[in-house]
Amino acid sequence: MKHLQIFTFAACLALTPAAHASEVVIGFGAVEFNSNLAPNDRQFTFEYRFDPYREWDKGQISWGVAVVGHAAGDVWAGAGLVAQRQLGGRWFAEASLMPGLYFENGPTTALGHTIEFRSVLAVGYEITETSSISLAIDHRSNGGLSEFNPGSNGLSLRFHHKF
Repeated sequence: MKHLQIFTFAACLALTPAAHASEVVIGFGAVEFNSNLAPNDRQFTFEYRFDPYREWDKGQISWGVAVVGHAAGDVWAGAGLVAQRQLGGRWFAEASLMPGLYFENGPTTALGHTIEFRSVLAVGYEITETSSISLAIDHRSNGGLSEFNPGSNGLSLRFHHKF
């Protein structure tokens, strides 16, 4: 329950109008833990991306924050870089890398360390100037900070809204 409160607080904080975000991303999907101890689970993703700090002809790089929650109660929260590149027409590709903190809800979903790195690859389609959808794969790992490093993999369908 404590993790749900942290997740809700982070989502409300990110939605406050005082912050200057260029994009909010909400995703729903599934996560698979590579330890063989935990069953597959549902995951919810919330991302908040700030205005790009570097742009060029077909791409941009920005800072972002993200929170991932699992139905079992696990929560990961982190911050890092997000890169996006136009592929042609309304299609785009995206990649991100964010270090963060992971709080498991039991030993079966342990990933080996509190510090876990999340990487994402996605492909998306711009529906309108302010709305997009994307399909993303993500991987979380402690990068060898611990001998126990099973990692997890996720697949999410996401909705993007630009401000």
